[in-house]
Amino acid sequence: MALTGIWLNELNSVMVLIEDAHHGLTGKYRSIVGRDPHVRDLAGRTNYFDGNKQMVGFAICFEIANPAPGSGHTSICAWSGWYKKHSGGREEIDTHWLLTVNELDPKDEWGSHLIGEDMFVKVLDEAREDVLTDDQMLKELHERSKG
Repeated sequence: MALTGIWLNELNSVMVLIEDAHHGLTGKYRSIVGRDPHVRDLAGRTNYFDGNKQMVGFAICFEIANPAPGSGHTSICAWSGWYKKHSGGREEIDTHWLLTVNELDPKDEWGSHLIGEDMFVKVLDEAREDVLTDDQMLKELHERSKG
């Protein structure tokens, strides 16, 4: 289960992934840049390793305590991309994401979707949830991910 472990993206958000034998993904996610600082559940799917990569998709629901004027308290983000293991052993998940923010007025829904990219680097093979709330350990793992 190559995807099981701790992953950091370029903005220091952290994800704990657990891959099961039937290609299901479960885990936890903590966004460092979003407006929801809490640890949230994630769920997703993957396929079997095909050649030198594996498809990955997962989604997370966020709850925003103090939304922007006209916005609701929830958003959902889905990531889709590829897991790759490079020759030096570095493991990455390159994704595109689609974030949908709850706009309360239907006429504002046209602007409720944001699209972007994330690259996650595997920093630990263990799926340890305690890392999600240990800022010192996250700092150390981020430094390790740069090397």
